[in-house]
Amino acid sequence: MIGQIPWPQLSMLASSLEEFDMSENYLSSTIGFEVGSLSNLVKLKLDNNYRLDENDNFISNGIQGPIPGSIGGLSKLEELRLDNNYVGGAIPASIGNLHSLVALRLESNNLQSSIPSTIGNLASLQYFHLWSNYISSTIPGQLGRLTNLRELFLDDNELTGYIPPELGQLTSANYISLAENNLSGVIPPTFGMLSSIGRIDLQFNNLVGEVPSQLGNLPLGMLKLEGNNFYGDIPEGICQNIQYLSGNCSTGRRRLSESNGRDWGIVDSVSENAPTPSPTFHYWWSCNCCTTCYPGEQ
Repeated sequence: MIGQIPWPQLSMLASSLEEFDMSENYLSSTIGFEVGSLSNLVKLKLDNNYRLDENDNFISNGIQGPIPGSIGGLSKLEELRLDNNYVGGAIPASIGNLHSLVALRLESNNLQSSIPSTIGNLASLQYFHLWSNYISSTIPGQLGRLTNLRELFLDDNELTGYIPPELGQLTSANYISLAENNLSGVIPPTFGMLSSIGRIDLQFNNLVGEVPSQLGNLPLGMLKLEGNNFYGDIPEGICQNIQYLSGNCSTGRRRLSESNGRDWGIVDSVSENAPTPSPTFHYWWSCNCCTTCYPGEQ
């Protein structure tokens, strides 16, 4: 199907329409304010309408424009999919009124501004995908209230500031990705409370410090840390459980060269001559259990 969605006509079906699925078509449409009148809607799926041909020429621009604030009136909505379109503007704060929402998928769009703190009100939410947008704010600590959340994907945005320690309260989460942002500070020790976590992606940020020992108690299968400024060693508990771990690392500690205070030479990992790395130097941090040392094996 091509063209615009006839929102005024759809609003006439408000009393009976429970699912509206126009995914994987060739639409070039906005989301009309009339969407808020579809009060019995359980699923709204408009994903994958942004299309290119084999030569990367536009076939359809997909769903465009902002998400109207009226969408907050869909109190029965359980699934909202707008992913892989060209939706822009800010995420409306009214989205926090969708208390039945289980899946919120907004990835691969043109969304900007901030993550509304009201998303922390979505107690039923299990999947929050926001990767590949242009969100430039901090991560609101209110996301820590999403205790049923299984997947949190905020990667490939322009997020700044610290990782809020409240994210450690996401005890149902099995996958958290905050990669490819501009986050700073340390990995919160509260991440040691993520009792269901299987994978954490933090690569390509501006994180510093040591990897918290508390992560050694987690059932982690994959941990991606490359492209940051960590120092010290990976906690032993992580090495005992991990299946894949990547980082800017060496397979043993390094010491300062006599000729160049910024040139680290490989030494044995138990050598007494190896100082604790300092964040004031350019260095590779050590990881005896890394599967991959980015950008290449050292």
